[in-house]
Amino acid sequence: MTAIQGVVSEEGADRKMPPGVIVGGPVVDAKLRESYALLGIIYAGSVAAVIWTIMQGIGWAEIAVFVGMFGLTMFGMGAGMHRLLVHRSFRCGPVVRAFFCAIATMAVQGSILKWVAHHRRHHLYTDKPGDAHSPYYDGVGNRHVSFVKGMLHAQGGWVFDHVATDGEYYAKDILADPIAMFFVRTRWVWYGMSAVFIPGAIGYAVGGFHTMMGCVLFSGLLRVYLSITATSLVNSVCHSDGRYGYRRFELNDGTTNELVISFLTLGEGLHNNHHRFPRDAYISHAWYEFDMTGLIILGLGKLGLVHDVFDGSGRASTVATGETSRAGS
Repeated sequence: MTAIQGVVSEEGADRKMPPGVIVGGPVVDAKLRESYALLGIIYAGSVAAVIWTIMQGIGWAEIAVFVGMFGLTMFGMGAGMHRLLVHRSFRCGPVVRAFFCAIATMAVQGSILKWVAHHRRHHLYTDKPGDAHSPYYDGVGNRHVSFVKGMLHAQGGWVFDHVATDGEYYAKDILADPIAMFFVRTRWVWYGMSAVFIPGAIGYAVGGFHTMMGCVLFSGLLRVYLSITATSLVNSVCHSDGRYGYRRFELNDGTTNELVISFLTLGEGLHNNHHRFPRDAYISHAWYEFDMTGLIILGLGKLGLVHDVFDGSGRASTVATGETSRAGS
């Protein structure tokens, strides 16, 4: 394992990489093995789901399970993985924390430890050398030769590069958290629950073996692939520096807000807002900016299930009292 402290070449000039970037070695080898295994299963299952849907068809049961699981795991990614575990936008007791860790892991986007480390590194070096998945630089700080190649890297190619993020450097709190680490160690169980066992059990209970197969393929494996794709659009499209979406805040990065992606990801597409106020639990700054994840967190706060909900810009209080949200400028 090599934590990069040295120098890499970028457009003829030497550029020093930040600490906590691992190039090569057993950590990267383990990352690649897991990525190929997990995504190989998802890709094969998604192809099988398309064939099954064409040949056998699907019904309301498969569609309902797809929508329900998509919403649950997308909320798990946004509220649990992103806002709770990465940014500590709110706090909760151990039972609720375990629930958030479970549905975060069921998003099937890597372990909590890896996700948190990657995302914190992303915020420290957004769209600069050191960013884990920027459309502008690869994992070792080389600038992409074209915008298209950069977008492909950000959309998912970074998962297969020979670079990893050091969890001991970026996520020591996760390593010290027994609840989070339980879900890191058992992540494949929760992947299976999300993609196969929960959809399959519901399908079998509703319509027998045929519905079970449709739910496993369409509502499980294909749904996981589509949710990963939707989340990855935040890395690519929402870092387009204004090519797609709009910029509410002028920041020293390429972040944008994209309303369609925000709808698909329950609010994560408001990425320019998020990078301006990264710890905020609710990130909408206007009535048309859809942040369902943030609204649910505010609601859980009202119910007493979460507490210390962070609001660095004063919007959450106006939403909670029914007033008009203040648009930032």
